Amino acid sequence: MKNQYFLKSITFSFILFILVQISFAQAKNLFFAESFHRGSLLIGISEGSTKSRFTTKNYASNSENPVLVKHGDENGTRDPFFIEYGITNHWGIGISSGNDIFSVNANDYYGFKLSNNEPLKVKTNDFAFSTSYHVFCNKRLDLSVFTDLGFYDVQFNGQDQDSNPFQYKATGNIIRVGSRVRYYFFRHLGAFGMISSFAGHASPKNVSDNTIASTYITNVSGCSIEAGFCYRFFK
Repeated sequence: MKNQYFLKSITFSFILFILVQISFAQAKNLFFAESFHRGSLLIGISEGSTKSRFTTKNYASNSENPVLVKHGDENGTRDPFFIEYGITNHWGIGISSGNDIFSVNANDYYGFKLSNNEPLKVKTNDFAFSTSYHVFCNKRLDLSVFTDLGFYDVQFNGQDQDSNPFQYKATGNIIRVGSRVRYYFFRHLGAFGMISSFAGHASPKNVSDNTIASTYITNVSGCSIEAGFCYRFFK
């Protein structure tokens, strides 16, 4: 009788122990599972707007101290893409690429006119290497800050008021810092929003086939607000 009671007690204790462990594991997965961790591979694509200080300078007469041509506030549209990989549970590395499109006055910024005083469409492109730190993560929410360093170019082409073709390209570098928040509606698919501040510098000194504004440096700095969708390849 005592042996049966002892065996039942041991069996009950063992079953209770297993149930407690399972419950603890489920609770841990529920409350401590992270949307970002080591081995995560994320991609994102978004659209947004850019508020910028657009500046051009001419170094034709003085390459060391270029003369200011024009600086003003310009609004643009942004279309970026990024990939990020988790090297730890908090740190990630990746690449980002995007472009901004501005409509500016050709005569004010670059010294030539378009027919009917049409605005000049200026496109900027950036390709950068990114480092991010994920400040807070849970099962669905991921809050991070990031820094991008990379390559930058500014270009435009078309026909002037006399129907003469023109093209301009300047190359340089860009730095961008910002914060990003992701929210996963499903296991892999989510939405995100981000805000960033940037400074880009581009010079045509190393470009040989420009036909207009060949001594004009373009600097663009400001802030961007973006929103889009993200996808996580691994759990």
